[in-house]
Amino acid sequence: MANLRFAKDETQELASPVPGRFARIMFDQEMIPGAQCSMGIFRFEQGVVAQAHVHDTEVEVYFGLQGEGEVSIDGVPYRFSPGVAVYVPPKSVHQTRNVGDGVLEFIGFFAPAVSLDFVREWAK
Repeated sequence: MANLRFAKDETQELASPVPGRFARIMFDQEMIPGAQCSMGIFRFEQGVVAQAHVHDTEVEVYFGLQGEGEVSIDGVPYRFSPGVAVYVPPKSVHQTRNVGDGVLEFIGFFAPAVSLDFVREWAK
């Protein structure tokens, strides 16, 4: 049986090619075959803005852990901070930015599961 417990402090943080952007893969279908969802923890240094993108079939939920962030969904900005969730529907163009004075850290939860291989590629 696959491991079903994942701890942040036991998961390697990988640096993106975009300076100041980092991620930890908590789980996805590579780690849990047949998983119906996937999750990562993302960290953006002050001022970092991710590239806008779309998920064709997946919902993405942001959950703030530290700092102040903003997700623009189809051009509408939604602020989030620790304890605040933002729901991104499938087929929505969305872009994430750190709008605070310090580090932004958040959970990215995806359903159905997305491959987080793009994060694994950062290690190469």
